[in-house]
Amino acid sequence: MKNTAFLVALLLLVSCSSNLPEPPALKRNFQTPTSSAEVREFTRQVAGTSGRLHYEIIGISEGGSELASIKVAPARSESPLRVLIFAQQHGNEQSSKEASLLLIHDLAMGKHAHWLDNMEIWIVPQVNPEGSDENQRRNAGGIDLNRDHVVQLAPETRALHKVFRSFMPHITIDIHEYYPFRESWAEFGGYKNFEVQVGIPTNPNVAEELREFGLSRALPHIEKHLNEKGFSFHNYIVGPAPNLGRTRHSTVDFDDGRQSFAILNTLSFIYEGINGRDGFTENLERRTHGQYEALIALLDFSHANAQSIIEKVENTRQELHHAKAGETVAIRMEHFPDSNPLMLPLVSSKTGLDTLVVVENYHPKVKTTLQVQRPRAYLVPQNDTLLMQFLDLHDITYRHEYNTHTASQYFVESIETSTDEELRNRYPDVTTKEIIAEALNETYVWVPINQLHTNFLVSVFEPQSMLGLAQRPGFEYLLQEGTPFPILRVE
Repeated sequence: MKNTAFLVALLLLVSCSSNLPEPPALKRNFQTPTSSAEVREFTRQVAGTSGRLHYEIIGISEGGSELASIKVAPARSESPLRVLIFAQQHGNEQSSKEASLLLIHDLAMGKHAHWLDNMEIWIVPQVNPEGSDENQRRNAGGIDLNRDHVVQLAPETRALHKVFRSFMPHITIDIHEYYPFRESWAEFGGYKNFEVQVGIPTNPNVAEELREFGLSRALPHIEKHLNEKGFSFHNYIVGPAPNLGRTRHSTVDFDDGRQSFAILNTLSFIYEGINGRDGFTENLERRTHGQYEALIALLDFSHANAQSIIEKVENTRQELHHAKAGETVAIRMEHFPDSNPLMLPLVSSKTGLDTLVVVENYHPKVKTTLQVQRPRAYLVPQNDTLLMQFLDLHDITYRHEYNTHTASQYFVESIETSTDEELRNRYPDVTTKEIIAEALNETYVWVPINQLHTNFLVSVFEPQSMLGLAQRPGFEYLLQEGTPFPILRVE
């Protein structure tokens, strides 16, 4: 009887698997990428056929397209490791989407079923449908989605963060491509040729325990797996050709898909597969499989280390919830060199042969250049509609009733222009004064500091922060010479 039941189950599995549609680009031998309409239809069909996957629309894009997602629930665990994978924030980075669709297909086929013993996986294969169809970086509204995770002007970014908040993943994977074939690199004499680069969070306010775990444990595992599969790997680096500027490990800003979740103490990664010379379809099959194998590597690693990752993430998030006034938070930071140059393997732009370059101007170390003490709370003027919308957008805890005798307020004496991380920003000279609560002529809401967003709040609400809200589009009015800064501190 048991054998009969097993046979019936096996036949049903084979029948379902045989009815599963193939990813559209795979069916065309990767001659053209999957369109946004095909992404929606494929994910809907796969979920309807497999029974393992759940299809969900997470939002509507700027151009009016549905944003499709696939959720794969755990088979056994009641406390699974939760993973969020999202791809193609930039529309001209096609392999990120194609690798996600391959992964969805294989999960529906029953491959990697052991992951579901202790993992829950949510996949958003295409965040920017209109950008993908036009093969352009920005969305239909002209917004760079990977520079929109603080203000969240785009509906696509808001939808992604809503998914994050809905199940609070322990791990996020943001999949991109990089374009190495620039004229300045050709003139230098060589190109970066890493088929997949993977980066960890670099902002020092992200728990060091998570950053170190990603760097020393996860990245070596991904590198080993990729090398065994015949793909090249590197820890994610950015910068111009070595003779034109410095090389560093990406940005410290949390305005992108990796750092915006990392600042909430998430184990976050960015994947940067290599693009084609045409910035579109050249070598698309190879590019897709490189990204796919990098995903397999990290998911295998995550499955094997699930309990350890859960504990690290949950513990460090609890530390944010129990943050204390007086602790320091970095609000200005910069990449600095260490004592060792970078030995950078390149491909000669003239001969096509492998070469090795010594990069003297290598800045791998992030150091704090300005820090502040965390207050007990911030007071945000209730009549400032934009600030109140910002609090609600990020699901930041605040209350209307509170008890305080005094607060301190910054006064902006003057503003200079500063360049940090190669980006210009405003750096004010400020003084502070104490204000008696009875003298406040506005109504404020109380934003306590002991919550998940504690380091995020200090970073965006401090006027001297290089990552402050006053540096962001639409909020420049917060920082004006000769005026008080409208957000108050409760010490």
